[in-house]
Amino acid sequence: MIQIDHWHIELSSICALKCPRCPRVEVPESLLNRQLRLDFFKSQFTAEIASQVKRISLCGNDGDPIYANDLLDIVGWFKQANPDIQFLIITNGSYKKPSWWQELARILNHNDEIHWSIDGWNQNSNEQYRVNCDWESIITGIETFRQYNTSTYRTLATVLFKFNENNLKDIQQLVLTHEFDAWQVTKSTKFNNVGDELRPSDENVSDNHRFQRQTTRFTDKSQPNMRGIFLQRAEQLTGYPALCYIGNKGVFLNSRGEFYPCCWVANRYEHNKDFIERSESSFNLYNRTLDEILSDDFWSTDFVKFDNLECKTKCTPALLKDKHYVTEW
Repeated sequence: MIQIDHWHIELSSICALKCPRCPRVEVPESLLNRQLRLDFFKSQFTAEIASQVKRISLCGNDGDPIYANDLLDIVGWFKQANPDIQFLIITNGSYKKPSWWQELARILNHNDEIHWSIDGWNQNSNEQYRVNCDWESIITGIETFRQYNTSTYRTLATVLFKFNENNLKDIQQLVLTHEFDAWQVTKSTKFNNVGDELRPSDENVSDNHRFQRQTTRFTDKSQPNMRGIFLQRAEQLTGYPALCYIGNKGVFLNSRGEFYPCCWVANRYEHNKDFIERSESSFNLYNRTLDEILSDDFWSTDFVKFDNLECKTKCTPALLKDKHYVTEW
């Protein structure tokens, strides 16, 4: 069965940015700006379920979690139900006030991690991809959080593009100046072969149908993760080649309450049509309970064919033998 102790939740499909390779820009015709509220979690995630969740990754296919009105209340509610829970928050960091970052710093602790997604070293460079970002508020948020919280693991996350691949020292200086714990550099797959102004040199493009990451640590702080659990599950995996049986990607819940085995099959592209139609109706937590969804015959019939494009390219038997691949979020 799919693992449900790690959840990937899109609290909000709302975002202030217009990144060119984001689905909200690539397929705007099916975009719905929605957000999950605290009442939703109180009704759908009983205290018993919340106490069993080990990790929640807050990152959207379409949106940024910091634009969800109830983010602070939702994180606080989960931590009250389960003090040991781990949160990973991935954000571009733009447009929030210092008081908001101060409150987030108060709620998070050593179990948690924040990724600031930054691809440049100033406003002009960062907005080459993070279109409509606000550099001043990003840096203010980073510094405000650091002032009020030194226990949460902080990572600066950079995607390699043509405009930044020769300026990585400038980005690394940001890591050092603002005392991040780690710097994550990502090779992406989302480039065209011809005429793509964002495409970096070939050695900086992922070659395995999924992003490839290299992380450099700058402190000895312990990074919260479940890698040991994921690796053990991968070593025991037989029969079905799927990351959702390991749990490192997390089961995905989008801002409309739709449940998916992972975020890849939830992206609003034509090849995911069957998954999307199912989750819009029968696999929607506004319509059915989590127990009803997980008990559906789908999981033992059509699902285990693994014939979706995402399954066939990202969850191959060969990739599932890679220790880094099966533990990387």
